[in-house]
Amino acid sequence: MFLASIEVLDVDICVQLADKFVARTRASADLKEIMPYLNGMFRSSVYNHGDGSIRFTNDGIEYTIINDQVNIAKFSNRTELYELLDWLKDLINDTYESRSEMTPLYARRKPVPVFFIYNLLPKTNCQRCGERTCMAFAARVNKLEAGIDACPLLFEPEYDASRSKLEGALG
Repeated sequence: MFLASIEVLDVDICVQLADKFVARTRASADLKEIMPYLNGMFRSSVYNHGDGSIRFTNDGIEYTIINDQVNIAKFSNRTELYELLDWLKDLINDTYESRSEMTPLYARRKPVPVFFIYNLLPKTNCQRCGERTCMAFAARVNKLEAGIDACPLLFEPEYDASRSKLEGALG
């Protein structure tokens, strides 16, 4: 087992969302070795090999790992925090065990800009995606909080070219 535990150091209220929390934790191992593999798994990752850091989002939860420090943001309560820590520990251990079958990704990814996404949307503000405007939807896609499949208009024949460009840019 590569990672035995992740210890919670402190929990505080999230600055961005008053009804959510952030936690600062410490892993029992330096996670720098596993980061290139995690980088290949998460489209949302921002990885810096030199600094030994990676940031990624999964199901709306933000993770930042710097060597053995793990920060988790936007969770609802301590029960959820411990579930997230168990998930992350399992992910790291499973990734470590499978690393010989994986290709590490050392490149630093850049997020797709909101305006690039917006310019390829239908711009009808139809609200069928659940957002009030196409710009709001583009921002959610940029943050990986929504997929382009939430926009039904993009799947109409007249938007095939735009959808194809978005799919290519978003991976």
